[in-house]
Amino acid sequence: MKEKRNNNYLIFLNILIIVYNLYIFLSVFQNKAILTDDLASIYQSEFISGSYFSYIFSFLDSTTMAARPVSGLVMGTLSFLSHNNESVYFIGLLFFPLSLMVIYWVAQKMLSKELALLITLLYSCSLIGTSIQFSSIMLNSNLATIFFVLSIYYIYVRKNVVVSSLFFIASVLSYEIFLPLILLHLFLIKGNKKRILFAALTLGIIVIFRKIIQPNVFVNSYQRDEVSRIFELKRVMQVVVFSLKLFFKDLFAGIYRGLLNIRQMNVLDVILSAIIPWIVFKLFSDYDFKNKLQDYKKLSILSLVSILFGLSIFLFSSYIPTLFGFNNRNLGAIRLFYTLFIISGVIFLSVKLKMHNKTISIFLAGLAFVFIITNISVKNSWIYASRFNNKLFGTLKTALKDNHIENGEICLEYDVFNELKNNPKLTLREPLFYDDWEGPMLCKMNGINPQRIHVYNMVRKADCEFKFLYKNGRMIRIK
Repeated sequence: MKEKRNNNYLIFLNILIIVYNLYIFLSVFQNKAILTDDLASIYQSEFISGSYFSYIFSFLDSTTMAARPVSGLVMGTLSFLSHNNESVYFIGLLFFPLSLMVIYWVAQKMLSKELALLITLLYSCSLIGTSIQFSSIMLNSNLATIFFVLSIYYIYVRKNVVVSSLFFIASVLSYEIFLPLILLHLFLIKGNKKRILFAALTLGIIVIFRKIIQPNVFVNSYQRDEVSRIFELKRVMQVVVFSLKLFFKDLFAGIYRGLLNIRQMNVLDVILSAIIPWIVFKLFSDYDFKNKLQDYKKLSILSLVSILFGLSIFLFSSYIPTLFGFNNRNLGAIRLFYTLFIISGVIFLSVKLKMHNKTISIFLAGLAFVFIITNISVKNSWIYASRFNNKLFGTLKTALKDNHIENGEICLEYDVFNELKNNPKLTLREPLFYDDWEGPMLCKMNGINPQRIHVYNMVRKADCEFKFLYKNGRMIRIK
């Protein structure tokens, strides 16, 4: 009877996770919530001409995609297909739930179905690297996650070094975030000969592509790795400080703001944030946590070490680890292993402290509740940021008409940094209009001719022919 009841909870939680992530996707799609780099990508697709193959090559021959041919092929195809229908572009968002399916499939092969579901749920709702969930262009991170997880599966479960290596290469050539995690593979592989084979095959192909094939095939090739930066003490300390700030300050600040934004939630948001944690509690109330206690200990240690390896990628680049805005897009690996660390750590410590099953279940349900609330808050903030941009440009359109301006450069001032920091409707400083490449699509979406009117944020460009101040919902021309 107990087993049948647990199976029912498993099925119910499976369905709820699917419904939840479908709901998040449809919310973003319905509201056409497009921010930052996606604005430029959709706008550029309007000017696609020629055959599919000529476009794909030109798409890959760029500073951002030359090093990422696997995800570049997928993203380029999506851009080509969205040329005649902008809605097609949002298909890119579906690579996030696709990554959830792969994570669950692999996790239940290595752990239990119950823990696999919990990992999938908390990963899907994590506050870390939120851009990979809400930005179509970040399908590269989700592809990297899919290939990396499959690589772990073929090393740990199937013991197939060659196939695992190929998946790892595909992950790195989609997005570089998992590259330092090659050390995890070498740890999991049993036997020095197999370790040498995996390292030689993986690093050999990656180096040959990056240093020989990429610069010779693509004119606009750009070497994104900056190995020499690891010897810059100031840079190393900056990464360390920002990493500590991320985990010990910003994460809790984000949770706090997410909880405050409960009042912005709709009825369905409230229902999902209540019923899913309740099912988590019921599912684990009778779960045997003590059976594999040492496995939880090993998993928590491996996850913590993997987080450190994942953060090391920032030592080789100009990026910094942060939870905020679109700059959190590089945290896909951290998101995965932080989820594993939290779950395994909570279970291990709870069992060591001799807590009862129901108490541990309450902790896990509480985690699910906090994660879901903050994730829904970020979803609402992402949609709000898109609406803010549209209102900004919609108001500008009226001001241009009132001032009889049909051509020229427009500088917009709206105190963007104060807005990002203090607007209570933004959970993690979700990106508002800032960069030059965002302007053309926002103009087009709001009835302004981007061929005649070029809009810049005054923070980025201040010497325009016309200047406007946006304040309290009004657009004021600056003399």
